[in-house]
Amino acid sequence: MSPLTKASGTVQMDRPGGEPPQGPARHASSSQPDLSADAPTAPVLKFFAGLWTLRGYPSPVREWSLEEKFNEVRRQGFEAIGGRLLPEAVALCAKYQLEYVLYIDADRTNYEEQFRRAVEFNPRRINVQLCDHDTPAADAVRAWIAMVECAEKLGLAIDLELHRDTATETPEKAYAIADAFRSETGRTIRFCLDYSHFAVTKHLLPPYAPRLLDRPELLPPVRQVHLRPFNGHHAQVPATDGRGALTPEFSDYLEFVRTLFGEILKSARRDDVFYACPENGPVASGGYGLSCFPDVWHDAVRIRDETRQVWLAHTGR
Repeated sequence: MSPLTKASGTVQMDRPGGEPPQGPARHASSSQPDLSADAPTAPVLKFFAGLWTLRGYPSPVREWSLEEKFNEVRRQGFEAIGGRLLPEAVALCAKYQLEYVLYIDADRTNYEEQFRRAVEFNPRRINVQLCDHDTPAADAVRAWIAMVECAEKLGLAIDLELHRDTATETPEKAYAIADAFRSETGRTIRFCLDYSHFAVTKHLLPPYAPRLLDRPELLPPVRQVHLRPFNGHHAQVPATDGRGALTPEFSDYLEFVRTLFGEILKSARRDDVFYACPENGPVASGGYGLSCFPDVWHDAVRIRDETRQVWLAHTGR
């Protein structure tokens, strides 16, 4: 029997899946306010920029070097940066004082080697895109249970992304995996939330929250969110008109973010740390940006600023 599956006396029923132990368990009955001077007063949201956004930027023929991209991310005030297993990332993060969020595509055949390599990067979170679009839920959940076990042994925090062309590409597939994970382990799965794919799959009209947030019991473990503006037909829509004004489509999306943050914070502890990425795709091969879009990097910074204000309105921090 896998150590993570149910067995008498071995399962902490609501411990979030994919988060390494953080010291002694905290129980509501014994919790006391921390009155020390450096005690956190509210959950923290840190923003990270995705290197994907800067692919082919500012143009395919004048693309910035990797170091120039790290420098720009720091200059714009991001706390972290997200990317793959890039050999240069460790030194560049140290130089520019950025935390790292690691992206991995993984299945049963390749996750262990990638996780062991990941340790060298000291990532704050690992975003996993799991298996393929045609992977049966039963196979996907077995793979995820194995990944959670491995990650916890290595001290890594992993998040299962809701993403196209993977085992979680639709609500039905993702929630089947979540339900099977709970049935097998007694624990709530930890998702990285990217609702753009679900919105397009269902061709939703605003308001988006009633349909997309219909499984609130899955939100307490969440620590990573991808904030790419969407509507019911496009996985990415412009945040601005290119002249500084917000688009109507982004205003609809921002209302969704306001509800999403409120739901996430209902179960958050004041010392929790969340990570969010204004994950605009590039106007380049494999990106979501179109040639008629305004500057996707400038839009990503604006998405960060607008959604940060939503968070502050909820928390004051």
